[in-house]
Amino acid sequence: MSAPPQPMALPFSWADQERHLVGHLSALIRLDTSNPPGREIAVARYVSRELSRSGIAHSVLEFEPGRANLVARLPGSGREPSLMLLGHADVVGARPEAWSRPPFSGEVAEGRVWGRGALDMKGQIAASLLIVQLLAGHRIPLRRDVLLVVTADEEAGSRLGAYWLWENHRRLVEAEFAFNEGGGQRFVTPGGPVYTVQVAEKGSARMRVTARGPGGHASVPRSEASVFTLAEALLRLRAYAPGTVVHRTARRMLRTLADLHPGAATEAIERLLEDPDWARANSLPIDPVLRDFVVAGLHNTAVPTMLSAGQRQNVVPVEASAVLDGRLLPGELPDRWAQEVQRAVGDQVEVSLLHGRVSHRVHDEPEILRVLGATVAAHEPGARVLPYINPAATDARAFPDTKVIGFFPSASDADIMRLIHAPDEHTRISDLMFGGQCLLDAVLRLST
Repeated sequence: MSAPPQPMALPFSWADQERHLVGHLSALIRLDTSNPPGREIAVARYVSRELSRSGIAHSVLEFEPGRANLVARLPGSGREPSLMLLGHADVVGARPEAWSRPPFSGEVAEGRVWGRGALDMKGQIAASLLIVQLLAGHRIPLRRDVLLVVTADEEAGSRLGAYWLWENHRRLVEAEFAFNEGGGQRFVTPGGPVYTVQVAEKGSARMRVTARGPGGHASVPRSEASVFTLAEALLRLRAYAPGTVVHRTARRMLRTLADLHPGAATEAIERLLEDPDWARANSLPIDPVLRDFVVAGLHNTAVPTMLSAGQRQNVVPVEASAVLDGRLLPGELPDRWAQEVQRAVGDQVEVSLLHGRVSHRVHDEPEILRVLGATVAAHEPGARVLPYINPAATDARAFPDTKVIGFFPSASDADIMRLIHAPDEHTRISDLMFGGQCLLDAVLRLST
């Protein structure tokens, strides 16, 4: 097996780029692109101005006024297919009263950049923008085109962004590889640090659980009331242990973890591989946050997110319901999972499938993992990569012919996932710089 390609020597220092990278991110956060309503045109215009200063050809493509996408192309020799740097411009909303700093201030303080989108995912967009500017400004010879694609609407399903680009402007966004969000969480293990790399993501099955019962005046208690029946069904769901599925990617993830955890943890992982079981997965003696990644990568899930019942406080509702957010391993079918959830909650309620999506694509080819492994090891000796199945969804779902990889490593082992979509979202500048450096390194290894 050949050694991973080495990055070329550069005529600039990444360490000197901090001011530019932080400046890009702070400016992007100040553009409120909460979805709904989106208004991603603000980010598209900012990126467009920066690309124009660097002489990089690009197009701003609007699904409808204000819902803008941007596609830029840095030409290479064409010897190999394109590589894409992918990011979404929209963010989830933020209630200012829940924040210690204004959520769209982009404030730089305490070695951090604060604001909605700092982690999800304007930090990676800022790094990707700076990377293409540096490659263009220093005339770095490339053997493949490098694309910068900034999309709308990822937080609401990608229909106005990534899906629309693929369906209507495919020629502009076709690529062999894409680097996207969804990877880079750092964990410390007995065998050294490890960085997650998203090689697949789960499909979805949104369901509604409905309970029905007699109505009437609330002054008369009724044990068979719909709300009680629904509550009992949800308690059965909480206690349910779904079947454990050791997907190819999950097996590779577990083997890597076994290498990194000598002793009792290795034995526990080997028992899990031999006899997959919900209880064994949930009791692995490893970092609890890392264990959450493992459990999510071995099971289909269904989590209650919205409850609905009644219209008046003194009337017993005849119907009560809950929406379940189901996430499915690659290849699993939404209707089959809905049937399994029905069996789990019992026949006193009805489970209906609202909509679902199958995830088939897994991109854990050894060659790309070797390149990314060499990349993180070059910047943190002894570090390894951990391929995993992202339990969430990203724009990767819209590019079926592209090997979309989640890769933007964080230098610290802080639980960055806890801050995504949460109040006081922020990124450490040291993490931002490290992620950008690793991303640049991976681009160079694959493109020069």
